[in-house]
Amino acid sequence: VLILDEAHERTLATDILMGLIKEIVRNRADIKVVIMSATLDAGKFKEFFEDCPLLSVPKRTFPVEIFFTPNAEKDYLEA
Repeated sequence: VLILDEAHERTLATDILMGLIKEIVRNRADIKVVIMSATLDAGKFKEFFEDCPLLSVPKRTFPVEIFFTPNAEKDYLEA
């Protein structure tokens, strides 16, 4: 099993990797690939990997609280 996370962060290297994985999977049916991302356009990857199965997990948002000091700290380790 080959697991790729944060697939939405595309670079030349990751695009080359995706092409290599596509070729490997064509020749090795025993290799399974899991591509994950929280913000992925799954349709593009589904098309690229020729209608592979798609599993979507509903996302949930959580409240975020931001804490900050009005003045810069002199010693961040002791703050």
